[in-house]
Amino acid sequence: MNESELQTVEPAQQKLDGIELLVEAPPNIVRQLEEICAWSNFAPNQTIVDRGDESTDVFFITAGSVKVMDFLANDQEILLAEMGAGSSFGEMSAIDASRRSARVSALEETTVAALPSKDFRRLLMDCPGIAIMLLKRFAGLIRTLNNRVTSLSTLSPHQRVYYELLRMSEPNAQGDGTWLIHYLPKHEEIASWSGTSREDVAMAIGHLAREGIVGRKHKSLVIKDHGRLQMLLNL
Repeated sequence: MNESELQTVEPAQQKLDGIELLVEAPPNIVRQLEEICAWSNFAPNQTIVDRGDESTDVFFITAGSVKVMDFLANDQEILLAEMGAGSSFGEMSAIDASRRSARVSALEETTVAALPSKDFRRLLMDCPGIAIMLLKRFAGLIRTLNNRVTSLSTLSPHQRVYYELLRMSEPNAQGDGTWLIHYLPKHEEIASWSGTSREDVAMAIGHLAREGIVGRKHKSLVIKDHGRLQMLLNL
């Protein structure tokens, strides 16, 4: 994080209202945290923390959104998560004092509040409800990453794309048996999630379209044969 590039956050904007992790904290504690935190604005694509950094602050996102990235051995980016206002990150390094395990960059103009690790650990002791919420989050993260690791290590590039399409889809509210991805992400984004290339994504979706398994409707992708797509994933 380059301090010379950081933009000043106006005092009126230095509020932690709406942060999910702090919902169990009494209002007076939240106000104290606002005073302790270091506040910063980040421009789109600006790195907030990088993989291997030794910093241990916890970051609360009060405006904007970020993406969390890791990298394969060939420096290919893997998108781990996207988070918006109300979310937090950096808790693991604050707890175990280890180096950062991922890069976090701003997706848009983003405001974050950085809480020193010693103050975060004190917060967990003072507010057990926050500690329980954090344990639940870590449990969910482990389950999700286990599934992602399995898909990256055992599936072909096209199957990884199929996996992401199934993950993003939901049943059509019209009840006609189709499934929808209401706003299909760009091929680059799907490639980041699936650990493939943009070309692999285009070829995989093109194959599904030719087979009549999917179709486009405006900005949505319609999965016409959900069962067949699952079968392709499990071949």
